[in-house]
Amino acid sequence: MKTITIFGLIYSQHVSNFVGTMKKYSDFRFLGLNKKENVIHGEAYFKQSKDAFDEIYDLPRNKYYILDLIQRAILSFGVIGKYAKKSDIVQFHFISTFVLPLALIVKIVSKAKISSFIYGSDLLRANKMELWCIARVFSMSDSIVCDSSLVLDELQRRFPKYTSKMSRLYFGSPIIDRLLNAESGYSEHLIDSKGKKVIMCGYNDSKGQQHLRIIDSLKEVAKDFYWVFPMTYGDKDKEYIDTVRTAMENLVTDYLLLDSFLTDEEWTNYILSTDVFIHMQVSDAFSSSIAEHLLLGHILINGSWLPYKDLDDNGIFYISSNFEDLQRNLLKAISDYSVIEGKLKSNKDKIVRMKSLDYSIRNYWIPYFQEL
Repeated sequence: MKTITIFGLIYSQHVSNFVGTMKKYSDFRFLGLNKKENVIHGEAYFKQSKDAFDEIYDLPRNKYYILDLIQRAILSFGVIGKYAKKSDIVQFHFISTFVLPLALIVKIVSKAKISSFIYGSDLLRANKMELWCIARVFSMSDSIVCDSSLVLDELQRRFPKYTSKMSRLYFGSPIIDRLLNAESGYSEHLIDSKGKKVIMCGYNDSKGQQHLRIIDSLKEVAKDFYWVFPMTYGDKDKEYIDTVRTAMENLVTDYLLLDSFLTDEEWTNYILSTDVFIHMQVSDAFSSSIAEHLLLGHILINGSWLPYKDLDDNGIFYISSNFEDLQRNLLKAISDYSVIEGKLKSNKDKIVRMKSLDYSIRNYWIPYFQEL
């Protein structure tokens, strides 16, 4: 049985799901050092982390910035040293300047292996000083992990000295596992599409989803389909949401704009009711929404400017398109459905291996911690 200390946002959905699922399939002990006690992403994740971790230390906060910094530094240095001494592995989630002195303490006071988990934004948005700190953390790390091929390529480009320590391990999403379980028992149709194909556009209310450009590009064929616009979270720009609603009202009656809270069950049913997912966001990482549609065998039409190396590396079928060719590509995909149906179905097992939280934990992360 190994003991693993995790430093990061312990009550975030990412860490909470990660450790919670790990405990289901292993006998690892987990100690948590929570860097911001006021960051809690929902009561369910708070409870899940409390249940999953064997011990959690919450760093208290002070309303005065300098005192807060000093207090957190002193306490975190002491706790990380204490936890490291009784741990086999210390894993840092999200590498920041604050991690550097903590990694140094781990090295000085213990024999614990250091695992540095890069999320992506910690690397891609880092300034020169932050990159210098990341490099120093890497020099002390026994392993450097990320869950994206693009991030791995960037790590290898920027830090070639540490390439031998780097690996990509998919993180996984519980939504994929929920959809897998829901798919077999799916019966409730929340959408009466009147026999029309259901097309979902984007996955939040951000202008970056480019809903209006999608509508304008497809206005000539709009009446042939049933449209769904998920806008339940994002920028919460009511004026923009109303603009999208007006644009659709001027074209068709068969559309649904989702702008209020949905239960997991409701959202699952909307996803399961979809035939085509159009994703033309300005910029994006490999989002869970894309994985959800690919898992269910839906046609994905993706902005041609969005590179998804993970999809390409795993041989996953999807359609790239710019706005000029969007209408032609949509109509061709639907008319050729019998030809591409087999490719769409084959996406399922590939997405499970990439995005199922259960699969990732059992097949990637448990062996990783066992061997580190």
